[in-house]
Amino acid sequence: MTPDPAPDGGVFESDSGFEPVSLESGDPAWVFPAVGGAEAEAEAVRRALDEADAHVRALGVHVGVSASVRYECQRLADVTLASVQGVLELPGGVIFLAALYFPRRCGFDLRWGPPWVVDADITRYCPAPADCAGHPVADSSSEHDTPLAAARAFADITRWLRDRALTRTRPEWLSATPTPACPPFRPPSAPAAG
Repeated sequence: MTPDPAPDGGVFESDSGFEPVSLESGDPAWVFPAVGGAEAEAEAVRRALDEADAHVRALGVHVGVSASVRYECQRLADVTLASVQGVLELPGGVIFLAALYFPRRCGFDLRWGPPWVVDADITRYCPAPADCAGHPVADSSSEHDTPLAAARAFADITRWLRDRALTRTRPEWLSATPTPACPPFRPPSAPAAG
């Protein structure tokens, strides 16, 4: 296994688990193995992922959170399974997420796409002490049969996410009030002494 450079200059070395890898240090073939031998297609995929990264960075600037697109990798022997994600978490409980991945049935499922799934959502979580599972603000999802179509859809969905974020100011995104339907968190009661 060849270790990958980490964003801070260190090295990631792991046989399992998920590792964040910056977009510029990663390889599109981790998500789309077929593009490894097709340089023109790999370059077009890289350009689409770079466009997605620019949208996520612009969204981060708007809401005041540093953000970028990165690979989330899992190493299994000589195989790297990865998704591409952009995630922004605001202190007020709002999370922006864009993801491109191939669905797997379990951790040992080594199939790649097609299809590849492209998802994006904005979810607001109520502040403590609410016991909140999250409230969707907006979401979108689609499936794609080719690497280039999936990468372009990812660029499009990150633009959609950025544009949705621009409809509100940063203070509006930061102000989270509990939803009346979210009851306060109550820890489980201790079993009665017998």
